[in-house]
Amino acid sequence: MFRHPNYSNLLFFKIFENEPRLFHFSTTRTGGVSRGEFRSLNLGNYSDDNPLNIYENRSIVARKFYKTADDLITPHQTHSNKVLLIDTNFLTLPNTDKIEKLYGFDASITQEKGYFLGVTTADCVPILVFDPKNEAIGAIHAGWRGTTDRIVEKTILKMQKSFGTEPKDILAAIGPAISIDYYEVGKEVEKEFLKSGFKLNKSTSYHHDLSKKLHVDLKEINRQELIRLGVPKNQIEKTRYCTYNNSRLFFSARRQSIHSGRMLTGIMLR
Repeated sequence: MFRHPNYSNLLFFKIFENEPRLFHFSTTRTGGVSRGEFRSLNLGNYSDDNPLNIYENRSIVARKFYKTADDLITPHQTHSNKVLLIDTNFLTLPNTDKIEKLYGFDASITQEKGYFLGVTTADCVPILVFDPKNEAIGAIHAGWRGTTDRIVEKTILKMQKSFGTEPKDILAAIGPAISIDYYEVGKEVEKEFLKSGFKLNKSTSYHHDLSKKLHVDLKEINRQELIRLGVPKNQIEKTRYCTYNNSRLFFSARRQSIHSGRMLTGIMLR
């Protein structure tokens, strides 16, 4: 990932840098109007922050791309593996109906132009995918539940069915999330990974020497999942940014508890 001098509070992916058909971004926590524990660029529209502050923060981001806050399509995430197709039928709905329709989805896909698909995160893994051949995009929120429920696979399968997407054509970007050193999980999470067929090996996990607790690398697990599904290694970018250990740049639900803001990672066909 890299910073652009004209967008100091945003991060961008190198994998999409030279693609003129896309706008994309991943926010930091700086440059907004929220206060207290949500300071300052909180984009979590379902958090306990003042809704007016959230809307203004969304507007701040949208204006950088000459868009409005309503052009940022963000599901009401519930750690599910459900994928929503954003089509003309959805876009013509009244805003109240759109909000209702967005509930319970953790990924979205589209071929429509001029709208950002986004996911909000504060430790979980944001993943953006682009099919340049069929001009289709997707945004995925992958916490441990979504990951074990194969949300990446569900998203790519829905893109195949809806747009004719082939995994070999996909460009994928994995954004800021909690790193393996800070992501300690219990036995129940370990069981879910194993039950779902994930191999927790040296490349994706380790047991801490003192606590003996399992530490999991969610970003790497999802990178390997993309590769398993047929996305070439050289078409995947995985950031090293850790949300937990960089309080200046990122919100972290594990570090801040329930009163954490959210970053937004988004992608749009121009």
